[in-house]
Amino acid sequence: MTCLNRVILTGKVVTPPRRHYRPDGSPVIQFSLELNDSEDRTGQGGRNQINIVAFGKLAEFKIDLLQSSQRLMVIGKLNQRRWQTPEGKNRTLTEVIATDLRTIEDKNQTLKPKRQGE
Repeated sequence: MTCLNRVILTGKVVTPPRRHYRPDGSPVIQFSLELNDSEDRTGQGGRNQINIVAFGKLAEFKIDLLQSSQRLMVIGKLNQRRWQTPEGKNRTLTEVIATDLRTIEDKNQTLKPKRQGE
């Protein structure tokens, strides 16, 4: 049986992207995305955010497109990391490893991929 791990999300960039480099020198960017369906269905009004991570060429070329409040479509796969703090507490982080990032034009709410050099 084949498993499929693919997500497509749309939302707004909430935190400016942070760039750092892996030991091999390849770039990594991380930022948070507020999902469009951010209304809390319980009526408590919380924010619905997920962490996004992009590696390599995608991180290298897309960081200039990512600004706070920029609307994006993120295509990627769901990833979950688990670790234990020095105090012995178990922690879990769910994030999306991006394979494609596309800006969304606000006028018509249509998807518009940005080409290099635009």
